[in-house]
Amino acid sequence: MRNHFDIQAISDSLDAFQSEFPRINDRLSIRREELTLEMVVNITEAYRYLNDLLAKEMDLFTPAGLHSLLELNHLVLCGTDPVTRKLYFQHLQETRRSFLRQISEIKAWVLKNRNETNPWHLATGFYSRMLSRPQLFLEGNHRTGNIILNYLLVSKAAAPYIVTVESAHTYLDISGDIKFTDNGNYLDTALRMPGHRKRFRAFLREYSRERFLC
Repeated sequence: MRNHFDIQAISDSLDAFQSEFPRINDRLSIRREELTLEMVVNITEAYRYLNDLLAKEMDLFTPAGLHSLLELNHLVLCGTDPVTRKLYFQHLQETRRSFLRQISEIKAWVLKNRNETNPWHLATGFYSRMLSRPQLFLEGNHRTGNIILNYLLVSKAAAPYIVTVESAHTYLDISGDIKFTDNGNYLDTALRMPGHRKRFRAFLREYSRERFLC
């Protein structure tokens, strides 16, 4: 299995998704914020950064890798422009504090399950834990979470899931169900979340594509 992301293929798919997003958004059970061209560019930059980490064989779920894990979210939100980073400095600092509060349990679960033979179980377990309430990041959880779950899939020799026009509606609806599940609510965690995870695992198996690797 190839283990680096094809930046051009990802960029092309996200451009098409961004172009069709208003029509996709109209069909969602919960409408989303506008997907801008700047967001797409920032996601692409985050995948470039992830490729650099893969080349260095960086493990994002070790103490040394947590800075890089957080940097993926910073890239998604602000890109690489130092002026933008300066403007959002306070927000990025607040994001860091929130991240450090939330990451411990998620990291512990990932490390405990790293030997899981089913890559979709590992990716879904991470994604559902970081996206449900309370969320891992203050902002950009869907975008960053998709990148990190793809890191986990590739680390298990599985193909990644990149959003496409074909799959976006289902992906966003399932993600919305996960997002509005409360980890502090017994009914949500015991009754609703298992169903959301089952649907998302099946979704990843169906729509992950090796063409996004090189």
